[in-house]
Amino acid sequence: MGAAASRSRRSEWIIDKTEAVARDGMVAAMQPLAAEAGAEILARGGNAIDAAVATAFAIGVVEPHMSGLGGIAFLVYRDGATGEITCLDGSTVLPAAIRPEMFELLPGDQRAGMYNWRAVKDDANNTGWLAPGVPGMPALVGEAHRRFGRLPWREVVQPAIRLAADGFEVNHYVAMSIASNWDLLQRFPSTRRVYLKPSGAPPAPPISGPGDRLVQPDLARTLSIIAEKGVDVIYRGEIARMIADEMKRNGGLITEEDLAAHRTYERSPHVATYRGFQIAGALESSGFPTVVEALKIVEGFDLAGAGFQTPDALHLIAEALRRAMVDRLRHLGDPALVPVPLQGVVSPEYAAVRRATIDPARATPDEGPGDPWPFDPSGGSSPVERSGAPGEGNTTHITVIDRDRNMVALTSTLGGIFGCGVVIDGTGILLNNAVTWFDPEPGAVASIGPGKRVMSAATPVVVLRDGKPFAALGSPGGRRVMSAVYQILVNLIDYGLGMQAAISAPRLHTEGPVLEISTRFPEEVRAALAERGHRIVPRDETLSSSFFARPNGIRIDPETGELHGGVFPFTPATAIGV
Repeated sequence: MGAAASRSRRSEWIIDKTEAVARDGMVAAMQPLAAEAGAEILARGGNAIDAAVATAFAIGVVEPHMSGLGGIAFLVYRDGATGEITCLDGSTVLPAAIRPEMFELLPGDQRAGMYNWRAVKDDANNTGWLAPGVPGMPALVGEAHRRFGRLPWREVVQPAIRLAADGFEVNHYVAMSIASNWDLLQRFPSTRRVYLKPSGAPPAPPISGPGDRLVQPDLARTLSIIAEKGVDVIYRGEIARMIADEMKRNGGLITEEDLAAHRTYERSPHVATYRGFQIAGALESSGFPTVVEALKIVEGFDLAGAGFQTPDALHLIAEALRRAMVDRLRHLGDPALVPVPLQGVVSPEYAAVRRATIDPARATPDEGPGDPWPFDPSGGSSPVERSGAPGEGNTTHITVIDRDRNMVALTSTLGGIFGCGVVIDGTGILLNNAVTWFDPEPGAVASIGPGKRVMSAATPVVVLRDGKPFAALGSPGGRRVMSAVYQILVNLIDYGLGMQAAISAPRLHTEGPVLEISTRFPEEVRAALAERGHRIVPRDETLSSSFFARPNGIRIDPETGELHGGVFPFTPATAIGV
C-alpha cells in the first residue's frame, strides 16, 4: 500500500494525520489559525460562505507567503437547499500599460521563475514593481458573501483583523518560509518592515521557548476599512489610490483605472460523471477540464480490480494523466484569446479515442496530444504553444461544509512565494506576481500583454453521489494540482478511502515523457513501473517540498452523515469541525 506496509532495509519516516470528524460543520485550511477563524464563524451560525470568506482573510494574515488581499482566487459553491452550483473566477488581469518589451530577455537559453520561462533581466517578470497584476481575491470573496453569505460582512472580517492587530506566534512552517525568502523580503523597505525584525533577521519559530510574534498593524487597518466599507475600497476607494500612487512612485504599472476595471467572472459550472458520481467545477480558466479528461479516460479500466496502488493500477492512472496533460499543454488557453476545445477534451467520446492508445502492459512516455476538435461543437483548431515547467505553485486552498450541507471549495494564490515581494506601504497588502504566468518571449498566445487573464491550474471541486453532497476538495501546487485532485478522486471513488487516507496516500505526476513518483511508494512498485517503460524520476517528500501538491478536503459519510476532513500531512494544515 505504501512505505508503511512494505519491508525495507532501512527505517522510514512516516508522516500522517488523523481524520477530523464532526457533524454540524467543518473547515479545512493550510494553517490552524485560519481554520479556527472559519470554525469560529460556523459556531456563530454562519454558513459555509461566511466561514470560507473569514478563513480566506485570516489565512492571508497567518500564511502571508501564499495568498492574501493582493492575490487571486477561484471558488466553487453548491447551495445545500437548491442544489445550484456557482463558479466564481477571481483571476488577475495584467495592467493596460504592460508591454512585452518591458521585459528584456537574457542571452542564450537561460531559464528562471516558477514556470521555467526564458530568463528576464533583473527577474522583472517575477519580482518587483513590474510583476503584479490587478488583485482578484478581494472582489471574489466580496461577491460570494454578497450573494450567499448569512452573517454581517463586518463579522466575517473580524477574525482576520484580530490576527493582524494582535499578531500571532509564527510556527516552524511560516518561519522557514520567511527565512528561506529573506533575500526577496529584505529587498523592498516596505516588505522588510512587515516580515523581518528591526535587526533584519527573520522571526524565530518556537524552539526552547515561544516563537516570535508577527504583528501587522497596516494590514489590520486595511482589513478594518474593508470591514467598514467593503472590498470596493481596493478597487475604487482610498486603498486603490494608495496602490496606484505607490505604483507610480516606484515605476509600477497598475493604475486606478486598472483597479476600477476589474471584475469577478461567473463561469458556467460543468458537471462530469465518473462511475456514478457527479463532479462539478468550472471549465474556463482552471485545471478542471484536465482532471475530467483524465477521469473519463481511466473510467474505461477496472482500477478497483487492479488493486490499490499496484503497478497495474498506477500504470493506467499515469497513462491517462499523461494524455490529459499533453492535451492541456497543446489545446487549452484563455478562451478570450484563442479557440479552446473545452467541450471536446471532456467528452466521453474523445476519452474513448485517447483510451484506445493506452497499452495496459507498456508505457508510452512519448505519447503526443490528440485532436479533440472533432468532438467540440465550436469547431476550430489550436495554435502551437510553448509551455513552462509544472511549478510548485505557492497557493492555498480552503474547504468548508456547513450544517445545511452548503459546500465551498476556494483556491487562492499570490503566484510565486511572497508574490512579487512588494508590500504597498501603509496598507500591508503583499502583491501577486501574475506576470510570471505569462511567457516573456513575444509572439505567443501566452505572451505578456495588456488586459490578459491568467489560465490557472486551480481545481476546486465539489462531488455528489446520486445527486447528494459527498465531498469538496482542492489544492495548491501549480499544475500538480490537477494530478493531485485526479488521484484523490480515484482514491475516494474507486477505492472507497476516507478523505485523510485519500490525501495521505503517495502520488505521482506526469505531463510528458517523465513520470515523477513519490519515494513513499515501495521500491518494488517503482521498479515494476520502470520495467513497463516509464521514465521514473523519484521524488522525496519532505516538510518543505510540494512535488505532489498540498491538498485538503471534506467528505460526507453516506451512511452516518458525518463530515470527515483530510489535509496534507507534511505541513500544519488542519481540519476543524464544529
